[in-house]
This record gives sequence, C-alpha cells and structure tokens, in this order.
Amino acid sequence: MVRNIFYFIRFAPLALFLMIAIVGLFAVLIGSLAGSVDVTEFGKLAAGGGSLGFFAWLFLPALVRAF
Repeated sequence: MVRNIFYFIRFAPLALFLMIAIVGLFAVLIGSLAGSVDVTEFGKLAAGGGSLGFFAWLFLPALVRAF
C-alpha cells in the first residue's frame, strides 16, 4: 500500500509534465493552422515548460545520487 503511494508520488509528475507538453504541441498546431499568434506562443510556452519539467523530474534521481 505504501509502496503504491511512493510510486504515485514518483511517476505522477512525469505523467503531468508529459501531458502538458503534448497539449502544448497540439495548441501550437491548432494556433498555427488557425493563424493565431497568441495561441501559438502559449502552446510553445506550454510545450517547452512541460518538456523541461518532464526531463528535470526524470533526471532528478540521478542528479541526487551523483552528489
């Protein structure tokens, strides 16, 4: 039971950041097809932030073990 909670704490942010990155990519696609610069810029920001958070959380355990 406790192990499941720890797995959730470890992998839930990965899923959340990955979902934000994918939704941001779709926002970029829709914004560029519709010609809306504001939607495209927001999608770029969301996709970049989501991918940055995903990889930061993914490599955090390796970084902690290195020190």
